[in-house]
Amino acid sequence: MIVSMTGFGNAEFVMNGISYSCEVKTLNSKFLEFSIRIPRVHLQKENEIRELIRRYISRGRVMVSATIQKFDGINLPIEINQEVIRYLNKLLKQIKKITKSKEQIKLEHYLKFSEIFQYKEEELSDEEFQNLYDCLEIALQKTKEMKLNEGRELEKDLLNRIKIIEIKVNEIESIWSEKEKEELERLLEKAKKLLQDVEVNKERLELELVLLLDKMDITEECVRLKSHIKFFIESINSPEPSGRKLGFIAQEILREANTISSKSASAEISKCVVIIKEEVEKIKEQVQNIE
Repeated sequence: MIVSMTGFGNAEFVMNGISYSCEVKTLNSKFLEFSIRIPRVHLQKENEIRELIRRYISRGRVMVSATIQKFDGINLPIEINQEVIRYLNKLLKQIKKITKSKEQIKLEHYLKFSEIFQYKEEELSDEEFQNLYDCLEIALQKTKEMKLNEGRELEKDLLNRIKIIEIKVNEIESIWSEKEKEELERLLEKAKKLLQDVEVNKERLELELVLLLDKMDITEECVRLKSHIKFFIESINSPEPSGRKLGFIAQEILREANTISSKSASAEISKCVVIIKEEVEKIKEQVQNIE
């Protein structure tokens, strides 16, 4: 089963006069990375949130934003830091004296310093956190659904490309089965011309030519290619995350194709190899988007 690494999901609801909102966005990454923004009062619960994310996402960069908004009038979790204001007042007066400024100290001068406000820690409510946790899980479910939908499209593309590669491998086998005998005859004819004035052992010559032809044989590479193709398709259908595995298999397919290209002198086989390599490169690009 193919799961895309890119997705998005959000959720929000109101419970007992409190609004909960969560947003999840995922991007490509070699590993599982977290960027979590939650209310400070729940920061000690971050490990629980990470474990929840791991249940839905195995690889990629996960960005989570969760907020709680209470509808309780003017009771905001912010206080004025009077000690800081007194210190700033003293400091501004000193600056005014040093600079001999006649400008009056105004409220706007104090408001430029965020330190005059301090966050008032609230008591941790297990009920609030559970509601936030539930909200996040809904957002993760929506994200997973989107990732699965994109994964189905990626799966179709990968299967189409691996099918093209399989067809080209079959063509290569067919071409080689016809060319093998011709190649031996060509080598034998060439050897006779080169050695026409030299007395040689015919049996020894034929043996050397067979050994030379064996070095040009691409049968093993074709067999391994077919094995890689089979493993690639099995990995796509596996319930486990397969992004990295598919990347490794694609690299092995490319390796075998390069070996065939270096061994064969056939223009027809070379054309097939070029197409295989083009499809592998496209597969490698797509695999980077898979968990």
